Amino acid sequence: MKASTSPRPSAGDYFLTPGLRRKLKKPLGRFFPSTDVRGEEFLALVTGASLVVAVGDRVTETLQETTGRSPDVFIVDGMERRSAREIPRIAHGSTLKAKNPAGRITRAARSAMKRAFAEEKPVMVLIDGEEDLLTIPAVIEAPFGSVVFYGQPMEGVVAVRVDEKTKASAREVLRRMSTRIVDQRM
Repeated sequence: MKASTSPRPSAGDYFLTPGLRRKLKKPLGRFFPSTDVRGEEFLALVTGASLVVAVGDRVTETLQETTGRSPDVFIVDGMERRSAREIPRIAHGSTLKAKNPAGRITRAARSAMKRAFAEEKPVMVLIDGEEDLLTIPAVIEAPFGSVVFYGQPMEGVVAVRVDEKTKASAREVLRRMSTRIVDQRM
């Protein structure tokens, strides 16, 4: 989908700060270089997960292609490295939609994430805007034992095993985000 340009915030939106942007460059979980996504350790994480969650168009396809397992919940925006692309062709039962401009986690996106985990799987969450930061609410909402996968562009895939520690870490990131629009040019 094309990037949303609405600058108007809604109550309950969270905004990325420049300091937090730098912190989030560091993987939130186990990093797998592109060359290792066909390896035994990566495959074991996928097959051992109670629920597989993918954040991003490319990582959604990568999971399907390299492991044969489709994500149970996948969050996509029809963009890859800021260019429009086709939505991954992964079989799913329902599609939830939400707006989520770059640098934000909107209330609507968080609500869609929460609903996705309550729906019959597989579920696609289609974002109008940018899905990059939605790893945070995915970790918060996913049940224990799930693994949330997201991409590091041109580098590989990060796997976050959902447990009390990773949920607490994701909640802390959300707490540190601003509830007011932040100038991202800083």
